[in-house]
Amino acid sequence: MEEGLCVYAIGDVHGYLETLLEMEAAIEADIAKGGAAENIIIYLGDYIDRGPDSAGVIEHLHSMKQSGGPVRRHFLMGNHELALFEFLTNPEYERWLKWGGEQTCASYGVTIGHEDEAHEKDRAAEEMMALIPQHHMAFYQSLEKRVIYGGYLFAHAGIDPYKSIEEQTVRDLTSIRQPFLSWYKDGEYKPLEKRVVHGHSISKEPVERVHRVGVDTGLYEGGKLTAAVIEGADVRFIQV
Repeated sequence: MEEGLCVYAIGDVHGYLETLLEMEAAIEADIAKGGAAENIIIYLGDYIDRGPDSAGVIEHLHSMKQSGGPVRRHFLMGNHELALFEFLTNPEYERWLKWGGEQTCASYGVTIGHEDEAHEKDRAAEEMMALIPQHHMAFYQSLEKRVIYGGYLFAHAGIDPYKSIEEQTVRDLTSIRQPFLSWYKDGEYKPLEKRVVHGHSISKEPVERVHRVGVDTGLYEGGKLTAAVIEGADVRFIQV
């Protein structure tokens, strides 16, 4: 990492506002103890779905983005935010509802019935468009695809190791698993152009490989919320 810089990268939140607030408090305490000239918090996406308060998470993150302050923040797009957009523009994209979209709808005051699925999907999309606050829509639309600091690239899911960084698509950055997760040749993990810090793929504990650092430790499945802390040549983790 660049000299004088400390980066915190928070994994998948999935609608758990109280846990996110605990993580931010833990990061604030860590910053207070540290000596970095500049601190950056990167939220790695998948803020919504599955948990109880997706709308509350977005309201909080929007307020963080507007607040400014000494800590720079980046908000990345996850595959669940991308799926929400696809559902709103094409209600036939019902995969999002099965991924936990029903809980997100409920957090905005929209209930899903199942007696007439085609009608219900259309109605739900229309009601969501009407009930999602404009500043939430603006927040969703402002989400970044990836950011780079020092020798690290931050993206929700990872990158396609067969492509250059400039060639990565939104789908690559938000949804890829293989061959990225197990990128090795001759039985050894191989470095990439940048070491990638990501969420998306659940592991019981944070994962460190020569080419990646994974921090989705399955909060919505009863696991912990994890943040990677990267400063100089060191990588460590905060969990709540």
